[in-house]
Amino acid sequence: MKTDPSDEKLERLFAAARKAELYKPSRELELETRVMAKIRATHQGQMSFLSWTWRLVPALVCVVILLGIWTYATEPHYTVDFSAVAKIGNEETMLTAYLTGE
Repeated sequence: MKTDPSDEKLERLFAAARKAELYKPSRELELETRVMAKIRATHQGQMSFLSWTWRLVPALVCVVILLGIWTYATEPHYTVDFSAVAKIGNEETMLTAYLTGE
């Protein structure tokens, strides 16, 4: 009885599969590491606009805080006269009373 040639080919494929190294999840990690290393190497020395702006944020926050302190320190401190606040919008009433003689 003669065997089919495709059976021999199939047996060789199975034998090759048995000899092959098993799948290792660490290979994916190694690939990611290599890809990221290549990306870092290509971008070495190049800084994007976004990275510059994030580096400037703390300095600009300090400037804003210092300006706020300076504004508060140089502002004249006086008390508000509440009688002046009560007279706001009262001019028309006083004019009407003067003109009508009340």
